[in-house]
Amino acid sequence: MGRQRRVVSTLAAVGTLAIVTVGVGAALAQSDGDGATGASPEALLERLGELEPALPSDPPPIGAELSADTTWGTLEGDATSVRATLDTVEPDLRALFVDADDADGDVAEAVALVARGWLDLWTGTSSIATAESHDLAFPVGTTDDQGVATGADELRGEIEVGLDLLLLGRARHLEGYGALSELGEAEPAAQRAFDERARAAETYDAEVRPVITTMLSDLSPSVLVPVERFDTDAPGVQSRATSVGVVCVDREALNELGGVATAEVLAQLEEIERDDCADLPGTGE
Repeated sequence: MGRQRRVVSTLAAVGTLAIVTVGVGAALAQSDGDGATGASPEALLERLGELEPALPSDPPPIGAELSADTTWGTLEGDATSVRATLDTVEPDLRALFVDADDADGDVAEAVALVARGWLDLWTGTSSIATAESHDLAFPVGTTDDQGVATGADELRGEIEVGLDLLLLGRARHLEGYGALSELGEAEPAAQRAFDERARAAETYDAEVRPVITTMLSDLSPSVLVPVERFDTDAPGVQSRATSVGVVCVDREALNELGGVATAEVLAQLEEIERDDCADLPGTGE
């Protein structure tokens, strides 16, 4: 079954594109010229490989603790320090994205996705960092003895904007690093880094993305679809009416193929394992 992946959040993508394209000249001007240059597949892989040691190992959010009584939660991870780290390589990431986006081929497409994903994370962590440092003198959620609010309001809007961009960047990394891992055309040291990033992206997609999506009250990234109904291999024991088998598939991939889980559509989808599918009736988990 073919693997279907699709970068989501069109509005966020448009906004990120504007951010990426503005100031390209400044980014190029800031390059010191000491690293690899060029837009051949080999050069693009070398340039990304040179940037890898300076990139954050696990950008936020690395998880969230969901609230039991509100549709919100507390994020895990330090966006402020990650933003500061990405500030140091942002010009090189911009230049790499521009050159890869203008080039042709599978390597160029994958590198462009990765570089743009890092730029999404750079922009998203800025919004989260703003919320993290908001009104430090007035802690969020405090009240006096009469229950009157004494603290600052949480900048939930800034956090939501940041999370949308962070999820978008992570989705680009899932696709981009995954492609680089499958292509396997980089030098050994860089290829090991790309392979590790690809594995981390898959883990994030399976375990963290569903939690952040729930925190944002968005549709779950996965959906259960029935594959067998009213068919039992235990006649007289299990009733046909309650017999159903389901599989978990990516919601966006299903919608891209028309949104109806026919046998032909399911043949083109990959069954996935995400935390938002676990322990649901019919999954066999």
